[in-house]
Amino acid sequence: MAQETQDPHELWAQCLLNIERQVRPQSFSNWFRPTVVNRFDEDQLVIQVPSLFFADWVENHYLEMIRSAVKEETTLVPKVSFTVAQASESTSNSPPPTPLPTLDLPEETPASKRTEPTGEGDEETDVAPSIATTLNERYTFEDFIVGEGNRFAHAAALAVAKSPGKTQFNPLVIYGGVGLGKTHLLQAIGHHAQNLALAKKVTYVPSEKFMSDFIESLMNRKTNEFQKSYRSVDILLVDDIQFLLRGEQTQTEFFHTFNALHQAGKQIVMTCDSPPGQLEGLEERLISRFQWGLVTPIDPPDLETRIAILHQKAERNGITLPDDVAAFIGSYISSNVRELEGALIHLMAYSSIHKTELTIEAAKRIVQERGPDQKSELSIKSIQEVVGDHFNLTQDVLIGKGRKREVAAARHIAMFLAKRLTPNPLTMIGLHFGNRDHSTVIHAVRTVEKKCKNDPSFAQLVEDLSETIRNHHVSV
Repeated sequence: MAQETQDPHELWAQCLLNIERQVRPQSFSNWFRPTVVNRFDEDQLVIQVPSLFFADWVENHYLEMIRSAVKEETTLVPKVSFTVAQASESTSNSPPPTPLPTLDLPEETPASKRTEPTGEGDEETDVAPSIATTLNERYTFEDFIVGEGNRFAHAAALAVAKSPGKTQFNPLVIYGGVGLGKTHLLQAIGHHAQNLALAKKVTYVPSEKFMSDFIESLMNRKTNEFQKSYRSVDILLVDDIQFLLRGEQTQTEFFHTFNALHQAGKQIVMTCDSPPGQLEGLEERLISRFQWGLVTPIDPPDLETRIAILHQKAERNGITLPDDVAAFIGSYISSNVRELEGALIHLMAYSSIHKTELTIEAAKRIVQERGPDQKSELSIKSIQEVVGDHFNLTQDVLIGKGRKREVAAARHIAMFLAKRLTPNPLTMIGLHFGNRDHSTVIHAVRTVEKKCKNDPSFAQLVEDLSETIRNHHVSV
């Protein structure tokens, strides 16, 4: 609970740690690390940001997340507002924020290398530096654990890195769920090509950053500089292209950037959460071009790969991880690499603070502390089992990519019940349903709610399933 005597910067740093667990590393680096708190008490939370555009973006995309994190970490419910830093004032009138602790996460970009949005645009060189996003030094092929789920994607990425623009894999599109290593492979290509002097200019950029750079160039009337910067690269690495769906004008600009680079024989590599053809809202001409080269999936790691990843991360931190502990964590967390690393870091921190060895008992305590707990996760599985049994569907079909009406209806019901019966956030529910985005869960919940209102028999079916799940969960 927050105390009135606590420094507001310490409180904000605590909230940032909460938010960091919920967003992609690059998004956190772009939109939260540049923030400074001006006031933080029970009445108001005033967050200082670099530009007006920056304030609009954070308010439109992350306001509810900020409010939730503040309430969870401090129990306060202040009014949240934003203020733009003045060039003359900067942060001189307030003490510097408490720095976030540095954790050995591969997603984390060193503070000295991260790229932050700019909003002033006073000099002609403002645009180009913001585009040249620095590669994370830990994302290399040497540090990537190859398993059955990612073997083909790794081979394709390595082939492109060795001969950028000269293979049939142009563009290369790697798709899969959250935390499976897409960004790692994407940046490994850039590192490899740079280290072997196969490319002079490598640009890595999340699609959100591409869009924000484009909007900034429109605001500052510097579209020529924007186009010159993006269309003069040798390798363009674009992360999470699904976010291009947010702007029609951005899609048009990316279409022309893609054409210019491809015609010049430059390499384009992109990642996505699903095959391009399944992205609703993406222009057909973009989908067509994304499929010119190679589209390949990256799947969740199997148990052996998960254990190997845990051992590698522990060794990198100078720690020997017992085999039984690695096997326990690897068996408990099967969704993605990011969750594995988070649990390992939590375990190492716990053992260091309490001066205990890395034991099974400590590991069990950690996985119970990391929300949602094991009981909550089992309840999601119980929901999937009950709903699958009722509709005579296997678990693979229920959480898979199939779009048949009867499968989609069952999946919607299962997601709705997961939201109703468990404390899991939308992102966690989506993760358990084939690594789907939280917006998919929202759509499912709204669809079921609407049908329940209009169809009494359907509403009764949902209630019956809900009761069955509750009874099953209690018996477990």
